Amino acid sequence: MTRTLTTDIRALDPIHDNRHKLGTGPLARESMAYMIQIPEEQIGGFIYTWINGEGLAGSAVTLYGPGIGPEPLLEKFDGIAMSPDADFFDWRVKKLHFRLGELLKTASISYKSELFDIEYNFTATQPAYAYSSHKGGCPQWIAHDRFEQHGMVSGYVKVGGREIALQGYAQRDHSWGVRDWGLNQHWKWVHAQAGPELGVHFWKLESMGKTLIRGFVDKNQHIAQVVDVDIDLDINDDLKTRTVNATIYDSAGRTTIFQGVAYATFPLCPDPMITLFESPIIAHIDGVKGGGCCEVLWMNSLIEYVNKK
Repeated sequence: MTRTLTTDIRALDPIHDNRHKLGTGPLARESMAYMIQIPEEQIGGFIYTWINGEGLAGSAVTLYGPGIGPEPLLEKFDGIAMSPDADFFDWRVKKLHFRLGELLKTASISYKSELFDIEYNFTATQPAYAYSSHKGGCPQWIAHDRFEQHGMVSGYVKVGGREIALQGYAQRDHSWGVRDWGLNQHWKWVHAQAGPELGVHFWKLESMGKTLIRGFVDKNQHIAQVVDVDIDLDINDDLKTRTVNATIYDSAGRTTIFQGVAYATFPLCPDPMITLFESPIIAHIDGVKGGGCCEVLWMNSLIEYVNKK
């Protein structure tokens, strides 16, 4: 998609869409996530793949929500040895086949299994946003760098004897370097779109006594850094997300009002210390209806404490 827009955000080199050379430490890691929302069917999901510093890859693909049933559908593989020469133009991890197209613009994913088949074609609707473009950079326990990007998806999901069109909003992220999950006490990570030229992303992280904020606002043909965000999170007794509302302030001096209502939640546990509650959302941005996703990180010690009460 070609757009005429302005921005105060430094562009990311397209080379970073492909695989990176990692260090060999135990926290070395590169990962990509592509989000799925099918609100009319009450289905959420994601396609996730990673590789560590030892060259061992994995993937996790899930579909969940009322449209799937009381239990999510999940397939996960890990510890798959990859060639040092394998790259993201032809990335195969068991049943997952990922293919980069034009760098920072298009990508395609095929996944075929007994549980579900997915064809997912991503087309970017705005430039990739790198956390390194923020004056505070990318937190180095999260990644050397990481980018977020909005787009549109086309394709289909085949599940339970149904074929459901994938046609709507899409979000992706890609990080590389290291990941030390245990340094994070809490975060709220939100993406939302209300058309191809109206979107927000904000990430508010609590770690080591500090509050960090990253993100962008894309509206009125200008993309600006998020400089502050006031968030009102409403949760169930088990900490799962119900609603997330926010007032977002950006570097162009604008204020954006965001509202999100979760219609499903999936607990993703990438580390023994934390759980990520993944939720597709019905969103409104400045009153315009759209969609997106919300991820809330909680420490497992808190989840266990709350669930015992």
